[in-house]
Amino acid sequence: MARSSAFNTITREPAVAAGGVSVPAAFDALAAPDNDDLITSALTMLPQGAAWGTPDGEAMPLNHTLARFVRVLVDGFVWLYARAFGLTREAISQSASEMLPEWESDYGLPEPCFSGDQTTAQRLTALTRKVRADAVNTPGDFIRLALDYGFEIEIEEPAMFECGFSECGGRHTVGSYIQETYWIVRIRDAAIGYFECGVGECGYDPLFSIGAAEQILCLLRKMAPAWTLPVLEPWINYGILSDGAGNAFVDGYGNPLLVPI
Repeated sequence: MARSSAFNTITREPAVAAGGVSVPAAFDALAAPDNDDLITSALTMLPQGAAWGTPDGEAMPLNHTLARFVRVLVDGFVWLYARAFGLTREAISQSASEMLPEWESDYGLPEPCFSGDQTTAQRLTALTRKVRADAVNTPGDFIRLALDYGFEIEIEEPAMFECGFSECGGRHTVGSYIQETYWIVRIRDAAIGYFECGVGECGYDPLFSIGAAEQILCLLRKMAPAWTLPVLEPWINYGILSDGAGNAFVDGYGNPLLVPI
């Protein structure tokens, strides 16, 4: 969305997730074999002859005692082949599982801003973003970034008061033009905590805390362009003030009056 010079620009919709190219996982007949897939080939490696259960060059029956013994021997190869192909798939970030911690170590993950445990899906999403080097430039990109970590946010870009353009009593905020470098970030369902006398501990508990929202704010400030600074504001829902019969109250310009709900 283009930034408006007349009104604060509010972005609520995330950018469309970048499409990736799926790399097919390595697979062939030995990717996930069972004992029956290997026993016949293993029996052909034995010497021929009556002593080996193959008189006159006949194939050894699978119910032969030696064949059942060979089944035990090849059972380890069933595990080995499946294990080898499983590790082959770990070479692709999209299918990383056992090697996920190693992938994260290579790409500086998990994000140090987040102190709690993340789900495997969130970790894979963050890894895929890093591997693809997805650009995070627009407000929609930052909303998508927050959504990937489980936070629903909106971003408001303020338009400051301009002489000869803005209107006294209008929507523009009076202040320095530097304030336009700030984003106003609102996080839905953010928990706000305050220091309580008799409960909080001086030097340990903060006077004001926004709980887990501090983690996504940390990431947004880390990813934000250097000339901008995201700041938090409570998420407040507004409703249209009416007379109860569906008739909205309006100001002198015909704009409906809003009240927090």
